[in-house]
Amino acid sequence: MIELINVNGRITAPEAAAISPLDRGFLYGDSVYETIRTYSSRPFRLAAHVDRLRRSAEALGIPHRSASIDPEAATLATLERAPGQESAIRIVLTRGVGGVGYDPASLGPPTVVIHLRPCPGLPAGWRKEGVDIAVVGVTRNAVTAVDPAIKSSNLLNNYLAWEAGRRLGVFEPVLLSPDGHVAEGASSNLFIVRGGRLVTPAPATGILLGITRGAVLEIARAAALPVDETTLAPGELRAADEIFLTSTLKGILPVRRCDGWPVRDGRPGPVTIGLMDRFDALVQEETNTGASPGATLR
Repeated sequence: MIELINVNGRITAPEAAAISPLDRGFLYGDSVYETIRTYSSRPFRLAAHVDRLRRSAEALGIPHRSASIDPEAATLATLERAPGQESAIRIVLTRGVGGVGYDPASLGPPTVVIHLRPCPGLPAGWRKEGVDIAVVGVTRNAVTAVDPAIKSSNLLNNYLAWEAGRRLGVFEPVLLSPDGHVAEGASSNLFIVRGGRLVTPAPATGILLGITRGAVLEIARAAALPVDETTLAPGELRAADEIFLTSTLKGILPVRRCDGWPVRDGRPGPVTIGLMDRFDALVQEETNTGASPGATLR
């Protein structure tokens, strides 16, 4: 299995890759990133991910157009070195290298790093039976701090939530917004099904607008499934008919228990299963024409 790192166009094995310790991404977490995965060795919605990377950079004032390489072209060039492999790709764009201090006047061009690795597989049981989640005490960043809509590399808040979830023995911790509404998982967006309607936290709650989240909303609306983007109280999770998570590496992942309580009968529900099938077909259509739907997901 192949693992590679591309730093500003230089592709090497991980042990040979290096960035300066004076890079702002290292010094201050002053960078943005995206995670992409392949199906049948083709990246899923690469353009959408790169577009969000650029929007995140612009929100932080990182001059991405000055980078020495284009993130999308660099991703494709790196993928060419791993033919036939299902890969997870992380693109990192930093403000660049300079002296210690906040003033960016002395910085060089932005740094672009592409990390390619074998895509981690999900146990089949997780898709068939679901995973456990729990609301944790770590809250999502306020929109007035580092806006969660910006996919910043400063992930200490998410890490602390993950640690809290690990102590509870759950697969994914759920963070609340500062005002106590359900926001998202440490590495996922969250949906519930209630009375035949699909419900997910609204953007104004303070969440990352996930690429897979967006694909699920497209699929649901195309299928005439009623969708609400709104606020959710933590207690509504226990009362949900179904719950599922979405992310680039997870796809759609059913939830069987929340805070130790089964979601309905503790099995993936019909709406979740239907959306999983439709998402598998969408992936097949966009990346793997000619294969059976879901062939690279299961």
